[in-house]
Amino acid sequence: MAVRPPQLTKPADKDPLAAVLEQEIFNEKAATLSRLNKKLEEALQRLEASGSAQAMTEEDLLPLLAEAGEALWHVTIQRELCGLREHKAFYDFLGVPKSVRLRMGPAKSYQTS
Repeated sequence: MAVRPPQLTKPADKDPLAAVLEQEIFNEKAATLSRLNKKLEEALQRLEASGSAQAMTEEDLLPLLAEAGEALWHVTIQRELCGLREHKAFYDFLGVPKSVRLRMGPAKSYQTS
């Protein structure tokens, strides 16, 4: 008795409306990831620019670290949704500092009254 491997569905077998919807979802995920990457890069640039300013205190740096940590969190979640599971190489490529990686998550409010 011969055993045949399972056949993948052919594109012609797919519902055309389902294929269009899948493509639209993929496009939205990619666009969102692009926007979030841009926000992360901007937050990292602001953090780096403030690091070069010698007059910055720890209290002044906390909001910038929190902003970058939250942006990193958003990018990581979106990468997971897109099926991208290996984050370390991505973080290294962007040059995400360890201090930002440790603060990844929702940002606390650092508003002073």
